[in-house]
Amino acid sequence: MLTHHDPEAKIVPKFIGEVGLSHEGSLGIAMNMVKNAKSCGLDLVKFQMHDIETESTSLESFRVNVFPQDKTRMDYWQRTSFSSDQWLQLVNYCRDIEIEFLCTPFSVNSAKFLKQIGCDKIKIGSGDSLNLELLSYCKKEFDKVFVSTGMSYVSELDFLVSYFSDMPEKLVLMQCTSLYPTPPEKVGLVFIEEMKRYGVELGLSDHTGNKFSIFAGITKEISFIEFHLAYSRNQFGPDANSSITFDDALEVVAFREHWKKLNSFSYSKDVVSKELSETRLLFGRSLALKQPLKKGEILLDENLTLKKPGGYLNWSEKTKILGKRALLDIDSRTPLRESLFE
Repeated sequence: MLTHHDPEAKIVPKFIGEVGLSHEGSLGIAMNMVKNAKSCGLDLVKFQMHDIETESTSLESFRVNVFPQDKTRMDYWQRTSFSSDQWLQLVNYCRDIEIEFLCTPFSVNSAKFLKQIGCDKIKIGSGDSLNLELLSYCKKEFDKVFVSTGMSYVSELDFLVSYFSDMPEKLVLMQCTSLYPTPPEKVGLVFIEEMKRYGVELGLSDHTGNKFSIFAGITKEISFIEFHLAYSRNQFGPDANSSITFDDALEVVAFREHWKKLNSFSYSKDVVSKELSETRLLFGRSLALKQPLKKGEILLDENLTLKKPGGYLNWSEKTKILGKRALLDIDSRTPLRESLFE
């Protein structure tokens, strides 16, 4: 596993585009958002899987109730859920266009279904970060377990790392704050530096709805950055104001590629300067006269200055011509050469 202090390489994060339930139960919209995520250059696209029978009781309430057609949370889960065949169709579509499918289950039952349809990675939401029933199953059955820490105490992070201590390569701790949208001062990028002591892969799950937060996250040398996607910040749904648009996603991918090149270990100062040899001559300086010198006059130190371009005699070579007589009239715009003097 690549450590976060490997001196030989910069960690360039993979991007996870969170669709969640923004598809509003439409398989067509879900597939279109997958297509757009792929077109933007994202690496993974993430959904949420809710199983109303094994996830919630009748007492569960809405986080944000903006759904006029849904009287209860159960109604919402049922309306926005896909059938088994639809989930398989969505997973196969992701495979066909070569973007990795990721999903957050909210019950062991849902996690088992994801395993059954061939998923090898899984995401645990902040509310289930201490759900040992779900964690134990996912730790055993999946190759990679992303865990959001949006409501976690530090002691609970310590517990998670300890819980995965026999399989640390499976755990990805996602710094997260469960506020929608999250104000920038509560994103906790500075806390990522403290999290590096755990020695596991790290990520950022961003809810600011601001691409600048993602730009900053890229520079933290973490393995993954997750952000919600929307066609518009005015799109219907509870997550629109904490999402970035697909146009924003194009920019964060472009910034990631630019940052990667900025930190390239292939850079050599000497090699680049050699490549700039013509430019060095153009902007360099050579010995020249402050004022014209007539034929027969002796060149004195006080006559000399440096003028562009380079490539002729430099300042340290002035002893080659000082004290000698000019063989002809020399104007002040002529680079000086030994052949002009006797």
